[in-house]
This record gives sequence, structure tokens and C-alpha cells, in this order.
Amino acid sequence: MPLLSVHHQHHVGATVFTLAGEIDLAGAPGLHHFIAQVRRRPTDHLIFDMAEVTFMDSMGLRVLLDAFALAERHGAAVHLTALHGAPARLLAITGLDQRFRLHPSTGIALAAVAGPTTEAPHLRAPEEDGEGLEPGDLHHDGPGGSSGGPITV
Repeated sequence: MPLLSVHHQHHVGATVFTLAGEIDLAGAPGLHHFIAQVRRRPTDHLIFDMAEVTFMDSMGLRVLLDAFALAERHGAAVHLTALHGAPARLLAITGLDQRFRLHPSTGIALAAVAGPTTEAPHLRAPEEDGEGLEPGDLHHDGPGGSSGGPITV
């Protein structure tokens, strides 16, 4: 079973989350926690690079919907990039592909967030190096459980 790895990068007005693997019952709680930990400002847009996401179930969808609700309350948005395969089908079947802002690439999503500018956003350096979770960091100790180690899923 492929695990979920998550990395992030802060940009002006947005945080980009690069996801790889499966967003399912095992990985969704850790992703939810990771988003809450690394998000700097509630008004920042959240951009999820979905290019390497191979599967997403209802728990993964719940994480994206929670992020959407929080972003919307603060005047921001959730952007999904490079959506394909099973995750794209799940969003289409549920009609939620109409709620999220979909883009073919992260660079285009960053440009949409930045709005008109003289400098292309994909050429700007991130505000700082992002940290991430690797597949070995994600584990599940049961409902509400915690191992005291890295972020618990």
C-alpha cells in the first residue's frame, strides 16, 4: 500500500502542499494536522499539487473540504493542481470539482493567487524551505491515538 508523503513551500499569499501517494483513512488525519501546523496565515491560499496522488477516499476528500471551509471563511481559496485519475473522478462524481479552483500546474495556480504582477510567480523564490512528511513518518495508532513520535496519522 503506497503511503502518503507531504512537503510544503511558503510563497507570498499561499502555501503549496506537494502530495504523493494515497490520501485515505490512514493518511488523512496526518495531512489534516500537517496543514494546520504549517499554514502561516488563515488568509493564505492553499495549493495542493495532486500530480502524484494515486488514490483518494472520502477521508481525503474530508481533509480538502475542511481546508476549503477554513479558507473560504477567511477570504482565501483551495487550489488543486494536476488532478487526474481516481482523485479527479471522485471530485467529478461528487460535484466538488466545481467548488475547488482547478489548475493544470502549480505555477499557474501561483499566478492566479498572485494576480497581475510584473514578476512571474513561478520565478519567485519561496519564502523559506519547506519541510515535509515522508512515508515513514505517517502511521496510525487508532482513533485519537498518538505514539509521541512524528505527526501521527
